[in-house]
Amino acid sequence: MKKLISTALCLILAAILSGCSLFPFAKVLNPDQAPEDIPGTTDATYELPDDYTTAPVTQAPAPTAAEVNIRPAEWTSVQWQPYQNQYFTLQIPAGWQVEFNGDANQMQWQAYSPDKTVGFANIDHAYAAKDASMKDALGFGLSMQDGTVREFFEAMFSSSTEYFTVQNSCVPDNKAQLQSIRPNTPIHDYQSLYATFKDENVDGEGIYSAVVMDSRDVVFNGKNYGAWEVNCIFTQWAPKDELVNWAPVLAQIAKSFSYTDYYLQQWKQIAQDATNVPSTLNDPDPVMEAFEERSKSDTIIQEKRSDMLGEYERVYDNNTGEIYRAYNGFLDDMGDQNRYTPITDNQYTEGYKGWIDKP
Repeated sequence: MKKLISTALCLILAAILSGCSLFPFAKVLNPDQAPEDIPGTTDATYELPDDYTTAPVTQAPAPTAAEVNIRPAEWTSVQWQPYQNQYFTLQIPAGWQVEFNGDANQMQWQAYSPDKTVGFANIDHAYAAKDASMKDALGFGLSMQDGTVREFFEAMFSSSTEYFTVQNSCVPDNKAQLQSIRPNTPIHDYQSLYATFKDENVDGEGIYSAVVMDSRDVVFNGKNYGAWEVNCIFTQWAPKDELVNWAPVLAQIAKSFSYTDYYLQQWKQIAQDATNVPSTLNDPDPVMEAFEERSKSDTIIQEKRSDMLGEYERVYDNNTGEIYRAYNGFLDDMGDQNRYTPITDNQYTEGYKGWIDKP
């Protein structure tokens, strides 16, 4: 056995000394040696066996318009159902809930989605003390120093949200009409605010509208302290970057609102004036007005940012006139298709009807 091993080692040593190699491809891998310097070769090309084949390189075909998978957005498939109580009627999306309290003297209600992340609310009126020390004595839930709409909503949400940040505001153009409802009580402030917030349910955004009037007829122990009377309190909200899409649904809820005959009869008894019926949501709606007047540039920036973070691109379907949120690269995958095109900046304010998922 030792003799066989010795003989093998001698053969290996002899091969190395003679310039031969037991591993002929090893020298081809030497980067400092040209192919022509390798004994027994004339170039660096090796002939492959006749039966050698390679797997063909294939590229997935671009999807056609007919193959695109469109996932409808929730707000496009709302099924409506009626809601009624003794005071008002309403149309709401199926599965939504309605809460209300009060009576013809003061009514407040809200309609919201099952997870409470989308909704619409209305309060007839509220009061705030001008003198903070008199808030409890006058029976008011809050006080306001300046009597502004912003101050009112910031106070209202201070205990229920982690933050409530006003982004911008506007003054709708139906101020004169609202003043005509209470001609003897001057409007102190009238604004609609766009704000972002965070609560236990969602990072959201909303429109908050109210009319603050300067009421001078609050008497306590013979002294008139005055108060801020806040009327036409409307709020609508949705998850961040989705309010523009839910706006048509919320608008439909507002337009469907109507007081019942029972409510109007009760109110007339309280008001003692049948001609001074309270303004309803069927009047020009300051909430939706505010949404339409909201800065378009802010909406465009927010929607573009949302697409970027979600890795989407927004496309327009030239056949249906709808806008969709598609996965990044969708238009490249479509190749020369003319059906889908990038949207314009102004179209970001129109929302989108669904998603186009990657196949």
